[in-house]
Order: sequence, then structure tokens, then C-alpha cells
Amino acid sequence: MEDRPRGVSIRRRISILMDVWERMLQEWEKGGLTRERAIEILKEVYGRERIKPLKGAANPPDLFEKELASLYVVGKYGMGLESDYPELFDKVFHDEIRYEEAIKILLTEKPSTARMKVETLLGGSFDENTIARMLRLKLAEVYFGFSSQDSLKNLLKRLSEAFPEYKEMASKYARFYIAFKIADDIQKGEVRDRLTKEATKQALALEFSWLGRKVLPDDTYIRVIAEDVFKLNNRVLDSILPKSKGRKGKRREERRIQPQEK
Repeated sequence: MEDRPRGVSIRRRISILMDVWERMLQEWEKGGLTRERAIEILKEVYGRERIKPLKGAANPPDLFEKELASLYVVGKYGMGLESDYPELFDKVFHDEIRYEEAIKILLTEKPSTARMKVETLLGGSFDENTIARMLRLKLAEVYFGFSSQDSLKNLLKRLSEAFPEYKEMASKYARFYIAFKIADDIQKGEVRDRLTKEATKQALALEFSWLGRKVLPDDTYIRVIAEDVFKLNNRVLDSILPKSKGRKGKRREERRIQPQEK
């Protein structure tokens, strides 16, 4: 019997992102790398390896541009490339650099000051898509082990205080994170049955309880992520999660939770 289910592990995903970086650096040395080309390389390598970006149930058309957050985090914190290639980072990851600065502001400044500084930093516009991209960057940091779950929790709290009109979105993102974390724990072999799954779900929901009971994801949503992102098969999932809904059910679920995945 295997110690853990097969699927897309963190180690494999990091290895794939390192392959993307190798190709990017080759093109950078030739003087031809752009943000658009980095997205193309990312898409090509993911297609070859048959994996999908970190995501929820939705598949937005700019998903691979959003996945640059994973590439940025692994390149900066995992490979230490920013100090060696500062111009590359400025050219290719200008958005991610701004989002990271916005995160620092939200985590360190008073809400009123943070709101003003973040709006100024991001050009005066701060909509759901911008927030979701910023939160995706923090999710990548947490997933790859370069930041803590508490850091994400604090970011959602500070975001809700600085931008109270987006508290509901913070709640939806917490629901997405809990579903993503449980799917990841299933892949790691840390959640092996329904009892452990339910206990983990309730414990994680308690961490975000200040956002209300809406942070609890349903099992169908967790299963969609487990299948799409972590490539876990029915044999593994059937004993932990109920079977996924049909295509219509999936589309209804996507519409319900899509804002936090943009």
C-alpha cells in the first residue's frame, strides 16, 4: 500500500517551475524575454507536464498570467534569483512586485493609512480582480512554504479592515483557501477518510471564524480542486469526498464561488 496518494505534489510542481525558469533565463540571456513570453513558456511546460495552475473551480482566460505568481515566488524565495536578475524581475514581474508591496502595506499600516497607500500604489483602482491577484500571491507563498497560514489569515483581516466593502470577498477567499488546503492535505496523505476531512474542515473554518460560517466549503468544491489541481483519482477521493456533480453542477458551483479565484 502506498504511503500517500499519487498526484501533483509540491515537489513536482516546484521542479516544473524550475524548468520554466531555466527556459526563461536562456531567453533572457539572448535578450528576448517579455512578460508575454514568460506566460507562453509557462503554458507550454504545464501542457507538456499535464498540470494546471493553482486555482479553484473556475478557468478564467488569463489563468496562466495569474500563475506568474507561483513562478515569481519560486524564483525569488526558492531559487534566490531576484538579486542576480533584478532587471528580469522588474520587466516580467512588475505586477507581482506591486502586489507584494501592497501586501506589506496592509500587514503593517493602520487601516486608513493602508487604504490610501495601496490605492496610490495600484494606480487608484482596487477592484475584486486586483484583490484576487494579490491574495493569489500570498496563497503561492503559503503553498510553497515561504509564508504561514497565519500570514494569509492576517492579510484577509487587514484587507477587511482597510476595505470593508470587500469583506464578503475575503470570506469567499477563505472558503477557497480551506478547500484548497484540504485537497492538498489529501494529496499529501494527511487526510485519508471522511472523519479526518470533516475535522480538518471544521478546524480550518475556526481559524477564519471572524468571517462567519460562509467560509465552510462544500465537499463538491473540494473535490473539483482535488481532481483538477492535484490530479487525484476517484479511487483516492471516493472514500473521502462524495462524487462530483455533473457538468451543470460544476458550472453552478463555479458561478457561486468565482470572485475569489480571479
